[in-house]
Amino acid sequence: MRALSILLLLTLLIACTERRGPIDLGALEGKARGGETAAVAELVDLLAVAENNVNGRAYQILVDLGDRAVPMLLAKVDSPDREQREHVIAALGNLKVKAALPAIIKVLGEPALGRRYVAAWALGEIDDPAAIPALVGALGDPDAEVRKYATRSLIKFNRQAVPALLAALPAASDLAGAGMVRALGDIADPAALDALLALVDGPNRREVFTALGKLRDPRAESALIAGLGDSDWQVRMNAAMALGPIGTPASIKALQRSMEDEVHVVREWSARSLEMIGGSHVKYRNEKGEYVAPYAIYH
Repeated sequence: MRALSILLLLTLLIACTERRGPIDLGALEGKARGGETAAVAELVDLLAVAENNVNGRAYQILVDLGDRAVPMLLAKVDSPDREQREHVIAALGNLKVKAALPAIIKVLGEPALGRRYVAAWALGEIDDPAAIPALVGALGDPDAEVRKYATRSLIKFNRQAVPALLAALPAASDLAGAGMVRALGDIADPAALDALLALVDGPNRREVFTALGKLRDPRAESALIAGLGDSDWQVRMNAAMALGPIGTPASIKALQRSMEDEVHVVREWSARSLEMIGGSHVKYRNEKGEYVAPYAIYH
């Protein structure tokens, strides 16, 4: 057993030495561009070598090769080497390879793998609606980066993603629901209004009020006015922020009351929204008790 262990160790050391030896990427690139399949395969293997940014340079060559690199890249989507897997998936995403979709979805769904956010990003780049259900499912992932990139990819799909998001929202966990609401807000499809209004008293109401503001639908006005009285100051701030683009004279009195809120950012956003609705400058009481104009965030 000891002899076998020593043999395995020596084999590993030799492999590492060979891998870290001189690498002529220029020569490999020339051969790959000339149609040598073995050279393309070697470039894909080099995606596992992080030293001296070898994998970064090999990655760029493979992306430049385009379709000629795809078969070799597809063979390594599920590589056990994290560096290689990550670069392979990123390349397939950049090349928009739809044939990679099932394998990338599988990687996305395996929590034991590291840096799966690259898979979520790549699915958005490939731009095949078949990826939408997997991305919606990833909104409940324990990894915050996976959730963030899944949300961004769903937003890229725009209104194509709305039916799946709306279907999943009622039964979603609080964690997944927050991502769904953020995506629906950024997509800003009016079809999401009723589903969002149904959540104004729920645990994700901060995100809900922000999303309602992005929809800019006057039918949300009464819910936003009610939100100005919420116990959570961030909800009150988001409600005040959302009323600016959609508020009518009915919002003015509520926003004027919010100008006396105990939290200065709520007062500041109330002043901004009053300016947007009324068309005249409004000063608010800042943290020092001074009456000042809101900072101009729109230039």
